[in-house]
Amino acid sequence: MDKLVGTIREPNAKAKLLRKQGVIPGVLYGKSLDESISLQFPLREVEHFLKRNTIGYKVEVEVEGKKHLALLKELTFTPAVNKIEHLSFQALTKGERVNSTAQIFLKNQEKISETIQQTLFEIPYKALVEDLFTHVEVDMEGMEVGDHVLVSQLNIPKKEGLEVLVPEDTMVVAVVEKTKMDVDLDVEETTEDEPVVVGSESDAASEDKEDKE
Repeated sequence: MDKLVGTIREPNAKAKLLRKQGVIPGVLYGKSLDESISLQFPLREVEHFLKRNTIGYKVEVEVEGKKHLALLKELTFTPAVNKIEHLSFQALTKGERVNSTAQIFLKNQEKISETIQQTLFEIPYKALVEDLFTHVEVDMEGMEVGDHVLVSQLNIPKKEGLEVLVPEDTMVVAVVEKTKMDVDLDVEETTEDEPVVVGSESDAASEDKEDKE
């Protein structure tokens, strides 16, 4: 488990100014805390941290010498310039059930000569803190045109109380002929002024971000 060290962010600190200074604003919230903690992190540390962690990963957030077990709940960034805007962490307590997401990774894609059509990239679920998992692998080797994988076929841990929050018959990935694949080019343009939010957050985290932008 990786660690990210942050400091308390001043109430009147402006997020845009902090980012210009190489500092990324963030927030830590959760039932175990009396109130949400406004934080800030050095940009270089955040970039290094995100090379190995993403939404749904358990991490250790250290604030003024106190360590918090937390879940990386949300990441806001601007795709056009790959600029990180804000981080949200949820403090965790053993025995607590929380919502999270697990990334879906495709293995052996290079062994498929036809087109791979992935329609689901993450699994939303609810589980005990100690049962949180970060990813699920789908082995593509041997799959042919017409083959597909549903959520019900994923190798999701069998844990008591773990609830998958998407229908079992949801399509994850399929192999289709290149000549028969419908390509959807209706992609909205994203500019530097249009940050993208990855993950989900609580009202407390949303308010923190709105107040500091």
